[in-house]
Amino acid sequence: MAATLYGREQIARKTIAELLRLFYEKGWVAGTGGGICCSIGKDRVLMAPTGVHKERINPADLFLVDARARLIQSPRNRSLRLTECSAIFSLLIHRRQAGSVLHSHGLSAVLAADLAAGKNRVTFRDLEMLKGIQGLSNSDRHAVPVVQNTAREGQLVAQMEKVLDDPQFDRSFCILVKDHGAYIWGKDLWETKRHGEVYHFLFEAASARSARNPGR
Repeated sequence: MAATLYGREQIARKTIAELLRLFYEKGWVAGTGGGICCSIGKDRVLMAPTGVHKERINPADLFLVDARARLIQSPRNRSLRLTECSAIFSLLIHRRQAGSVLHSHGLSAVLAADLAAGKNRVTFRDLEMLKGIQGLSNSDRHAVPVVQNTAREGQLVAQMEKVLDDPQFDRSFCILVKDHGAYIWGKDLWETKRHGEVYHFLFEAASARSARNPGR
């Protein structure tokens, strides 16, 4: 069992480093922003460090924490710091049974949050790519919550708890943070990758349509 868990952890570490390079190329984790986590077994979570160039992260640079974001093992590089997203990652693991969470600083996420226009949500509709979100069809109207940005990441938790209590957002795998980015999750790394790609497409499509048809 221990050997199996160790093997799973090593695969997850390599996959996270690979995905962060991909996300950097997509513009989601530029300028040291953004992050990701991944559960690798009961009460064991890998989290990328903060304040570093995400495209240069190696498998050994990840923190191992429990599901409450309490430290189990630090990287050998002692200059690395645990992500400020840790409390939000932990919240989504517990409240949404997320196996992985992506924090994106993508420009399209920021622009999509502007479409809320003072409301607490953005609704996506009439797009084939909606089928890429777990449980949705292309005929759904998909409400994604929008919360207000704060000075520090951990200060978002109270707003996110309210969102997670709201049944109108039960089918969302994303929370938009105004002027900041998005948190996107799935049952594992690969569903999170898919959801990340689909939601960013939805963000771009909705923003482009709004610019072309302001009253739509």
